[in-house]
Amino acid sequence: MSTIDRSFIGAGNIHIQPYNKSAPLLPIGNVSEFNFSFEEDRKELKNYLGGGGNLNVISRVSGITASLVAHDFTASNISLALRGSVAAVTTTPVVDEELETHGVADELIPFKRLPDLGQTVTVKDSLDTILVKGEDYEQMKSGIKVLEGGGIDDQSIKVSYTPLKANLVQALVESGREFTLFMEGLNDAQEGLPFNIRVHRVKFSPVQNLGFISDDFASIPLQVDVLADTSVSGNGLSAFMQLDLAQ
Repeated sequence: MSTIDRSFIGAGNIHIQPYNKSAPLLPIGNVSEFNFSFEEDRKELKNYLGGGGNLNVISRVSGITASLVAHDFTASNISLALRGSVAAVTTTPVVDEELETHGVADELIPFKRLPDLGQTVTVKDSLDTILVKGEDYEQMKSGIKVLEGGGIDDQSIKVSYTPLKANLVQALVESGREFTLFMEGLNDAQEGLPFNIRVHRVKFSPVQNLGFISDDFASIPLQVDVLADTSVSGNGLSAFMQLDLAQ
């Protein structure tokens, strides 16, 4: 009987969708690792009749987790890592946004939204006098920086600008979100033979570490609890996950 090569090197795209299907199934992006772990609740009945060993063993799976490492710092991926919400920022011009100031040289005064520096930015003092860029302040990507000897004091300023198109992530405001996870995979060791993984119901845990300054490409390590989906019923059907493997 000839030996059939079934070696495996997995690759593919991982997608998630809210469990209630309130949004489409969308890709997470570039993922370098995707693993499952199974915890076992094991009970052993020792053989007390002599000779050692066990007389019986019962083993139940007590928990299933998954881990994946994402490399695309999108708002949706960061919200998964931080159990956050995502809201889109409109590009409607902001007029006379009032900001507190101390009037100290090199003080950074960030705007409430990221400004579009390709559009006009107007800065006024508390008396509505227009301040001059390069004399009173330096334009920064997040707002302005106070220049020494300029006209910014501790009585606040008003700024008018056009926000950049952006997303706002509010961290740790969504704790109970459930998702469906789907992997469209291929086996690089078998000429791209396809496979799918359907994980019916999952929850993401907050990350232990999320770095924003590094000398290397950053990553988002996501931890996932795989939960039983009681809507999946039928003889021989798994409430947790299903694999489709092309032959």
